[in-house]
Amino acid sequence: MSAADYIIVGAGSAGCVLADRLSADGTKQVLLIEAGPADPEQNPDVQVPILFPRTFGSELDWGFETVPQATLADRAIPIPRGKALGGSSAINAQLWTRGHRADYDGWAADGYPGYSHAELLPYFERAEERIKLAGLRYPVPVTPAFLDACARLGHAPSAEQQEGYAVARATHRDGLRFSSADAYLGAARDRANLTVRADVQVSRVLFEDTRAVGVELAGPAGTEEIHTEGEVILAAGAVGSPHLLLLSGVGPAEQLAEHGITLVADVPGVGRNLTDHLLIPLAFEAQGFSSPGSDAGPEQIERYLKDRTGTLDSIISEALLFLRTDEELTAPDIEVVHLVVPIGEHQRPADDGLALGVILLRPDSRGSVSLRSADPADAPLIDPHYLTDEQGHDLATLVAGVRKAQAILQEPEFAKWRGEALTDGALAESTEEIVDYIRRTGGSIHHLVSTCRMGPTEADVLDLSFKVRGTSGLRVVDASAMPSIVRAHTHAPVTMLAERAADVILDER
Repeated sequence: MSAADYIIVGAGSAGCVLADRLSADGTKQVLLIEAGPADPEQNPDVQVPILFPRTFGSELDWGFETVPQATLADRAIPIPRGKALGGSSAINAQLWTRGHRADYDGWAADGYPGYSHAELLPYFERAEERIKLAGLRYPVPVTPAFLDACARLGHAPSAEQQEGYAVARATHRDGLRFSSADAYLGAARDRANLTVRADVQVSRVLFEDTRAVGVELAGPAGTEEIHTEGEVILAAGAVGSPHLLLLSGVGPAEQLAEHGITLVADVPGVGRNLTDHLLIPLAFEAQGFSSPGSDAGPEQIERYLKDRTGTLDSIISEALLFLRTDEELTAPDIEVVHLVVPIGEHQRPADDGLALGVILLRPDSRGSVSLRSADPADAPLIDPHYLTDEQGHDLATLVAGVRKAQAILQEPEFAKWRGEALTDGALAESTEEIVDYIRRTGGSIHHLVSTCRMGPTEADVLDLSFKVRGTSGLRVVDASAMPSIVRAHTHAPVTMLAERAADVILDER
């Protein structure tokens, strides 16, 4: 059957934007397909801001993890990805950061016309007309102390330039999470030309020669094919989109042959260039305060849902600092996230604590997403190759960043709130000890990008209209399309990118 002019796969940060914008004028039939449930907002762990970590490993999470990372003590690193309407915006930490001017001006200089900071700013502003943003209503007392420590060490307030310190902005409405589904699908779902199907998984894209003509679904009722004479748009994220392309015969010919998949188009870059932000948690016991949500039982949650007051409003990451480890740099290379819970796996667990997360903003290391097998039910192999750049720049930058965070931890007004370190080495002084700590504790902050990179050359998976090279009728619009990683938590940049992609697609009608 011919079901739609546009079939959009994945209802996350990008897919919800596309579904709304492409159906807005009523002239085209749009089908949005999501593997997870249609009503995640019914779950208090989704609604209540502080409870989002409880969604990790649940039915709302794909539950991915990396292959063991030799550079991180052979540990497999969890990679939560949202599986519900709203995608990862339904389970993430709700931070909204645009990125630095240098990120986008760098894209423009690298051959991406229309992608300078000035040209993309209207798309951020358009997104922010939909996405509800809020500051902290009930900050934990330790948060002002973090901001004061940053100021005493010579850092400046960040304002909009995203360098320096600031209280976090969160995707909230009236004390509850506000996902992409809330922002873009609310009124749109009543349109006669938009159909949303949830709880069904796309197993592959269907082709006639090299033209995408539909998708194959796997659901409770079995296998189903849906055809289109228009376009298929993958918005399944930096893991899901390359995985679907590979399963469908689009990717490196050698890898597809290895798994017995019929070749549609030899596109070597599919799944390559995986880039992620690595986070190092410096975690400590609490001293003089309790972590919000550490004792959140059913009664406290029910009370919060009724009156929306109290520290369950926290998003854990209550304040941010973007800094340069070398004054000769033109933009930050490290972010320090102030966290009011002791995140990470540690030698000595604690319910109440704080942490500073040291994030490598512009890693040189590159990894991959590849097939585990030809079975769509098998998760792909995710290998970020953390800390593997030949020059060792990533590790050196993290060491410098850890030292910057340690200086904050030792500022008297902030230090009084922390007790003992939860893992030996959090305040280590020697380079060797800090490197050892990084390898034992480092993990993902879940900002995977660029696995179907858009670009101006034939080596790029997508052209500048988000079309998959070597095919027709097929685009990818999500974090996987990003030319390179930006100095930001990726929800806002991906939403912006989808807003721009919608204009590109609409202009071709």
